[in-house]
Amino acid sequence: MPETQAALLPAVIEAARHAGDMLAAEFVRPDGPRFSDHVTSPIDTEMEIYLRDRLMALFPARFVGEEQGAFAATANGFCWVVDPHDGTRAFLEGKRGSAVSVALLRDGVPVLGVVYAPLSPDRGRDMIAWANGAPGITRNGALVPIDLRYRELTETDVVFLNHGAWQRPIWHANAVAPGRFMPLPSIAYRLARVAVGDGLATITLRPVNAHDVAAGHALLLAAGGVLTSEDGAPVTYDDQGFSRPSACFGGAPLVVEALRTRPWRGSTEARRVPRVTLTWPRSIPEPIIDRAVGALLGLAATGNFEPALALARTLVGRTEYDADVAHAAYLQWAASAPANPGNDPRARAIPIGIWASSVEQAAAAASADAALTHADNETQLACAEIAASVARAVRFGDDAQGRAVIPVDRAMQVLTSRPANRPDEYWPDDLCDLAEALLSGTREHM
Repeated sequence: MPETQAALLPAVIEAARHAGDMLAAEFVRPDGPRFSDHVTSPIDTEMEIYLRDRLMALFPARFVGEEQGAFAATANGFCWVVDPHDGTRAFLEGKRGSAVSVALLRDGVPVLGVVYAPLSPDRGRDMIAWANGAPGITRNGALVPIDLRYRELTETDVVFLNHGAWQRPIWHANAVAPGRFMPLPSIAYRLARVAVGDGLATITLRPVNAHDVAAGHALLLAAGGVLTSEDGAPVTYDDQGFSRPSACFGGAPLVVEALRTRPWRGSTEARRVPRVTLTWPRSIPEPIIDRAVGALLGLAATGNFEPALALARTLVGRTEYDADVAHAAYLQWAASAPANPGNDPRARAIPIGIWASSVEQAAAAASADAALTHADNETQLACAEIAASVARAVRFGDDAQGRAVIPVDRAMQVLTSRPANRPDEYWPDDLCDLAEALLSGTREHM
């Protein structure tokens, strides 16, 4: 038996990473992921068998998994609690953000938690881990000092909600006020992201099991957070590694207490339809997506992105550049834009660069952009050069910077921005999907 659970942590992280690689490979299958029904997939069972064998060889203990149930071992007070794939339904719908969740309980107390999202929409590969005896929580190997104990919700803070929350943005914006909300599929990953300070709280309105929350719970405890059921009672686990709380609220104690008493059910707001729909196959290499998301997030973080967003939406699904269509999108944006929007025409070159299948196509499309013909020759030339540079960087990595270069707090502000005074087609909350959609279609991507 290890002196502390920290001694186990490197090997558990490697096991979670391998399971996540299995999941990432499933996502890019030519025909899409395999599925048994709309909530289960063979890959979940395959991942659980791998994790069970690896973890029980690493440290024999009782094992509780989502797919195949409990396996006994010599009683020692410890129990592995594993959800090999938290967020399966969203994954099968083509959403990014599901996660591998591994916890170790000692006498019902979480003493180790590893949550790995191999396909995070805004962070890429994201590994968050902690164990009793470790110096602190790590994210992708780096220590993250976070103390949630005394935090209160402000207008710049984020609350993570389930992946369907975007459909009723007004209802959920009111529910988390004065904060902002960001949808993500996996409750385990949402808890983990709160534990590293990306947000201050998360909730799930559905009853959950231990395997859904135990790893995230461990991380929260390490950050000074709490996990409670809807009635305010702390979430606990029995000596068999089981738990079945009702709706859960996790995060900073003061924020959890404030959110827990708010009305979360009964919305009459009509469900919105997605502005971007991604379908199978999802064969674009992840480094290309990473750089494309980084490019759009970097643009939006400057605050001057609406004309680029309008253009990006017209480009999705197109294989040829139509200057008239692009100009119509620009005029539509201009008619609805607030006074003095401070539009820099060069911002339009970035979505062109992501969309184009080659450096030459990017330069030609930027030169043909009717909305840019009103600019002076120097600006037009700069736009063509920017578009070509982005196309080169996205596809070949030349001086490219991906998601990770955008500070998390800046990315959070972009992806949770839904200004009430602007039409929702100019909201940047779907930029990660939009970047991938710009790359999609019938064109080659390498």
